[in-house]
Amino acid sequence: MSDIVLGIDLGTTNSVVSIADGVDVRVLTDDGGSQLIPSVVSFHPDGRVLVGVDARDRRLVDAPNTIYSIKRLIGRPFRSTEVTEAASRFAFKFKESANGGVLVGARSETYTLTEISAFVLREVRRIAERAVGRPVTKAVITVPAAFNELQRSATKAAGRVAGLEVLRIVNEPTAAALAYGLGKARKERVAVYDLGGGTFDLTLLELEADVFEVLASAGDSFLGGDDFDTLLADTMCDEFLRVHRWDARQDRQAYERVRAAAEWLKCELSSRAEATVTIDDLAFGSKGTALKLEFTLDRGRFEAMITPLVERSMEVCRKALAEAKLSPADLDAVILVGGSTRVPLVAARVREMFALDPRSTLDPDLVVAQGAAIHGFALSGKKADKSIGRVALKRMTVQEVMAVQQQRQATRAAGPKQQAFATQAAPAQAAPRVARPEPAAGGRVAPKVPVTKAAPKPVVTAAAVPVLPPPKP
Repeated sequence: MSDIVLGIDLGTTNSVVSIADGVDVRVLTDDGGSQLIPSVVSFHPDGRVLVGVDARDRRLVDAPNTIYSIKRLIGRPFRSTEVTEAASRFAFKFKESANGGVLVGARSETYTLTEISAFVLREVRRIAERAVGRPVTKAVITVPAAFNELQRSATKAAGRVAGLEVLRIVNEPTAAALAYGLGKARKERVAVYDLGGGTFDLTLLELEADVFEVLASAGDSFLGGDDFDTLLADTMCDEFLRVHRWDARQDRQAYERVRAAAEWLKCELSSRAEATVTIDDLAFGSKGTALKLEFTLDRGRFEAMITPLVERSMEVCRKALAEAKLSPADLDAVILVGGSTRVPLVAARVREMFALDPRSTLDPDLVVAQGAAIHGFALSGKKADKSIGRVALKRMTVQEVMAVQQQRQATRAAGPKQQAFATQAAPAQAAPRVARPEPAAGGRVAPKVPVTKAAPKPVVTAAAVPVLPPPKP
């Protein structure tokens, strides 16, 4: 079993790890039972490095030292428009490296984006080793089809830093097609619509048996669910400014709380017609009165807001079709990949564009990692079951998919995790310098933060509206 090959989808928002054994494909879960591992790294005042759920929760209280959504920036020059835009939005610091690349700062240290990705991959590796009960050192990692050679090399380097031998860097659309087992029975032309947290790709593939030919690929490496969140967050800030004459964007920690609430609101509107979010103590009035943001949005207004972004993806689709000299009528199937395809407007526009019902019987958040695991099993040299990638993937019925989505909605309804943190930040001079940790036994580099005081009970309204914790004094 030492030749287990992990299939890793290193995502902008979340990462997923899967393994295949020739009969089945298994998505591995973190310590809390979740298949989605937040691609977030937080540098704690005591010197520890948090990765995953614990790091994501610290965005609400320590945004300047919590790094996230860096996949869309990897391999870009510091002075690029994309990096400039990100630096204006994120609470953590950006710096230029000696070779003109991007560094991010936290607690008096700077890190390359490759190093940040390596922290995430170390945690993914730790989760996998806990699941299989032995060391794992080989992996197939997926990247957007639009990634250039520099971005692919940076991703592979992150794997090496995490102690992984990266056998192959695979395009996400190819991995998704592998997971669906397309082209096994006959030649098929397939469009893979991949809208994740930070990037978008439309790839046209011709599949027959084990031969995958890319007919065309086009993408927008700065388009994804993060942009939906930003639109919502800015709208919420504008409303708060109108009512209270204070712009939350002036305070980067406050803005992170708004962005987190916006992400929750977006997810809710994928399954509900209307949702309300409340953020207590977002700011304080002239006499010290706590001011809260309460914001209600219906799906129609949300869809009107994001329509220009969705139409940008449609332009990419048209570009790919023109490059391949194909029309939608020439295609046999359309696959939805990426968590942002759960937004109803996205699926509806894809259906209109291609005149086909898009396939989503496999979870769009997990399908890429599943395909990577199938490819990893093939690279391991073992004989695969003939059904691998087809029956072995245990396709879900519509009812099963709905049940899974309802379970996720119930989890999200509680809002961001209400975790206990110190009520006052440590003085800057007292914060220890963060060392660049090597993985401990099992590859773990992200121990949990100790609870220092009783956590306040989360306030939840009858409509399951999350109330985010107040910022540090």
